[in-house]
Amino acid sequence: MVCLAADAAQSQTAPGENRATNAAKVKFNRPSTGAPSVRLTGGSRGAGDSAVTLDVLAPDEVGLTTQEQPSLFWYQSKPATARFELTLLEDNKVKPLVQVTAERSLKAGIQRVRLSDHGVKLLPGVEYQWVVALITDPDNRSSDLVASGMIKRIEAVADLKKNLSVATPKDLPGVYAGAGIWYDALSALSDRIEVDPGNQVLQESRSDLLRQGGLKGAVTSPLAAK
Repeated sequence: MVCLAADAAQSQTAPGENRATNAAKVKFNRPSTGAPSVRLTGGSRGAGDSAVTLDVLAPDEVGLTTQEQPSLFWYQSKPATARFELTLLEDNKVKPLVQVTAERSLKAGIQRVRLSDHGVKLLPGVEYQWVVALITDPDNRSSDLVASGMIKRIEAVADLKKNLSVATPKDLPGVYAGAGIWYDALSALSDRIEVDPGNQVLQESRSDLLRQGGLKGAVTSPLAAK
């Protein structure tokens, strides 16, 4: 089954604290690789009110993480009765590292899978493709609504390690985004939103990060209900 974010133990916001101080400016410094886009946008399937949009929350290029077991996020615009499938593939290998399924994709919004929940560890320097799909006809997989992105684990450089060592929780998203580490920036923001879902400053910070990644469809969406 799809494993969404676990409840955090307690809020980071002290009573009476000004929520405007609860998030730092997040500016994503996109790596200048000149590589072509590798993200596949699922788009929409269906017509009118029945249309469902599916997309991975990944940058156009290969997104970076410093984590051995990062989180993967995707966006679904509305509930669907279709079967859901998330697959993680190592570059040039056919057998999936993990495949997460749900018989009905009934949650809408921004959703999350923690690779730690599935015992999956990424190797440094290796590119992985991850794919989410809504399967409307198991006998005709060409009709799937599919979106995919790429992720690569890198070792944190000395400057990033130094900045992380002195960063507060509210600073972490900006530190990661400034270093071009997409997945860690998104995860750090989402961790705080899970603790304090009513914090509009945090929601707006994540929306701004998603806009910078070209993910306009998900910018107003909260985390899906558990």
